[in-house]
Amino acid sequence: MSFETIHEDICGMLEKDAFLLKNKVGVFQQDKGDIAKTISIEIGKLGICAVVSTPSAKAESTDSRNVSAMADVLVRVIERPTLNRIRANACSAGVAARHIATALNLENTKGGDCIVFKEISSAALEGGDVVYDVLFIARTTLRKTT
Repeated sequence: MSFETIHEDICGMLEKDAFLLKNKVGVFQQDKGDIAKTISIEIGKLGICAVVSTPSAKAESTDSRNVSAMADVLVRVIERPTLNRIRANACSAGVAARHIATALNLENTKGGDCIVFKEISSAALEGGDVVYDVLFIARTTLRKTT
């Protein structure tokens, strides 16, 4: 795995997750298309979605050709309870966040690196939306660009 593909790998894993599919939780990458529009459309249709952010990283060493780093990857679960729960969906943002945390913890990406759960935090937003942030870390390498 490289720093550039962590969020793509995680998004791919979550898009195929049976629990999220069954509960109609849409999963999207933050850096693909107009994410604000995508979230607005999906929240309007389904009432809940998850957005996988592009990672950030902190170097562990800088004395080699490839920089080894710990990357943080955030999966943000957004729910509009008035729409989601009217559908009689038992999968609230909190349930989805806890599932994502346990489903991805210690999973290996395509490149073989391990994703480790770090924390869950939550907030209520103006307008009644509920947001849960699920944070993961993974050891990775930043490739040298030419």
